[in-house]
Amino acid sequence: MAQSRTDRIGTIFSRMTALVRADVLHPNNLPLWYEVYKTFPPKYEPKYNRKPPTTKIQNIFYQEDLIRAKFQNDISVPIIDMKSDDVTKTQIFYTLYECLLQGGVEKEEAYEKAMISYKSIFKTYKSKKSHKSTKQSEP
Repeated sequence: MAQSRTDRIGTIFSRMTALVRADVLHPNNLPLWYEVYKTFPPKYEPKYNRKPPTTKIQNIFYQEDLIRAKFQNDISVPIIDMKSDDVTKTQIFYTLYECLLQGGVEKEEAYEKAMISYKSIFKTYKSKKSHKSTKQSEP
C-alpha cells in the first residue's frame, strides 16, 4: 500500500499557508489556531525531522496527591461525576486530614484519625482490602 508522506514535507502551518496562497482555501475558512500561530509562532518550528529536546522532565507530585492516592488505595470510592459541583468523598477525607495536621498531629497519626472520622461519617464504606480477603475465602 502506498501512503502519502506529505506530513514530512512541511508543517501544518506552511501547508495551510500554501492552500491560501493557491486560492484553494478561502481566508474566511481558516481554522481558529491559524491566526494565533501566525501572531505567536513557536520558538522552534515543529518539523518532522527535528530532534526532541534532551531536557529531563521533572515529575510533579504534591503532598495532597500522595495522601489522596493512599486513601483511594485503602477505600473504594464511587465513580465521580466531573460535571457535578458537589464535594467528593476524597476531598472530604483530605479536609479532615488537613485539619488534623493543622492541629499538630503527626502525618501517620493524622491519616489514621482522618480515616476513623471518615468511616464514622460514611458508615457504609467498603474497604478494598476486605473485598480481596472475602473473595479469596469464598469456594
